[in-house]
Amino acid sequence: MKKVIAAFAVIGMICCSSIAAADERISIVVKNKQLQSDSDPIVVQGRVLLPLRAVSESLGASVEWNQRQKTAIVSKWSKIASLTVGKKTAWVDNFAAPELSADTLLDVSVTLINNRVYVPLRFISEQLGYMVDYKNNTVSIRSPYAGLPNENSRAQILSGDLERSRSYLVGNMSAYGLRNYEHRPLKTNQPAASAAYLFPEGEALRFFMIENNSTITFFEYKDDFFVATWQAYVEDAEGSAIQQLFADRLKGRTGHTPLINKRFAYFYYQDYMGPIHRSGYIDTDGTYTETAYDNILYDAANSYGTLSFVLPNEVRKETVTVTQTSLKIP
Repeated sequence: MKKVIAAFAVIGMICCSSIAAADERISIVVKNKQLQSDSDPIVVQGRVLLPLRAVSESLGASVEWNQRQKTAIVSKWSKIASLTVGKKTAWVDNFAAPELSADTLLDVSVTLINNRVYVPLRFISEQLGYMVDYKNNTVSIRSPYAGLPNENSRAQILSGDLERSRSYLVGNMSAYGLRNYEHRPLKTNQPAASAAYLFPEGEALRFFMIENNSTITFFEYKDDFFVATWQAYVEDAEGSAIQQLFADRLKGRTGHTPLINKRFAYFYYQDYMGPIHRSGYIDTDGTYTETAYDNILYDAANSYGTLSFVLPNEVRKETVTVTQTSLKIP
């Protein structure tokens, strides 16, 4: 009863907005670890609101506050969200996929209580790519892979069979809206008509992707996502991108150029005049050997070999802890 009275006291302090406290304290669990914060979630018009800074920073996002405009700016990887107190919309800028940048309608307005900004629970988590749900007075924020069909899917991607893990990544990295970048991405032709994937021997969680034989991107698994940490254009658009990558004949770089002295498993697909698929391997000197070619639609007679995402007798040699790890909570 005291909590209800306290809630109504808060209502009067913030212009009679409809805020009510939960019957019991609402806890926040971020990737299986309870979030310790000096600001509890609240309920507004039947919607759960979370303290913006505590939740965002626990997910690795940065938060800036503009006191004059009463606006919070949350950013992580390719997304920047601007939320203004009293507004029921938020601007989300996705510089990896500008066509997806837009105003987003919120369930309830952004609220300021005791110098803490509160936002609807689903907004920040889902804009940053995490899974979120609320039941039994607990807000659960989970890995983006928690939404996959079964509990073993995440373990499969991170530490399971190389063939299946690489196959999943090749099938999903073509979606621009799902990509994350440490730096502003280079301009490319969208969608790509062709893409080649180069996986270091024994690994799936970092790889090169060459689009349209012109733009090379290096992805790494970081903080629950596959993130582009480096990009470059090939110097000669008419030459072989693989040879130019190994000869370091590149331009327009972003990030630090990765140095990997390993063989690579190679997989290629092309949408036009096909679909065409190729697979093979690349030696440490950049020599490419093709082991399979498939163009059933237009060139079936010349197709040969068995397409594969792995090298013969290849063994996965990367170590990733699949269980959730603790976060640094401010």
